[in-house]
Amino acid sequence: MIENSSANNGSSGRVDNIVLALDGESIVLKNPSVSVEYDLPEDDQSGQSSSTNSSEKGIKPKKLSVSGLIEFSTPDRLSRLIELSYQTENGGAKKLYRIANATANVVNLREAVFSGKVSVSPHSSLLAWQVAFTLSERKSVPEKRETRAQQLAVENGDEHVGAIIEEVPGEEAENAELSWFEQNVLARANDALG
Repeated sequence: MIENSSANNGSSGRVDNIVLALDGESIVLKNPSVSVEYDLPEDDQSGQSSSTNSSEKGIKPKKLSVSGLIEFSTPDRLSRLIELSYQTENGGAKKLYRIANATANVVNLREAVFSGKVSVSPHSSLLAWQVAFTLSERKSVPEKRETRAQQLAVENGDEHVGAIIEEVPGEEAENAELSWFEQNVLARANDALG
């Protein structure tokens, strides 16, 4: 796995950490920090009573927050990160990246786009930039399940489904997009974890 691997770049005492890859391209940071957060919002339905009833408001997308340092001696790394954050697909939509990261894999976050702020500032005491950015999940498992349920409702004649239904690729189509490593190593680990 990519997380916690290190590569010595030639000078003693300098170790770069590769904790994240986007579409197979490594993001190299010093002192990296990666965290995942997501919301499970609900509304209180108890009114003035002591009831614990609540209504669910869906599972919201996961967000992968990444921060770390990029040394002044490697400005090309920072330039490339900025370039990746601006990438778009045909039609102008944000570029969807396949994520390789141990923390993201554990929570089943596979595809995401740059979202919110990308922060770059000189570190106060080191010759480096402090970098922070967030990747927001797209095509999540709950989203795919909800879309499939909507498709089944329409196929079964439920006329009260008002959502726009987009085509969701089947498992075979998803597997066709995966690399050998993702199919044979990460997928087995994911299945073993449940």
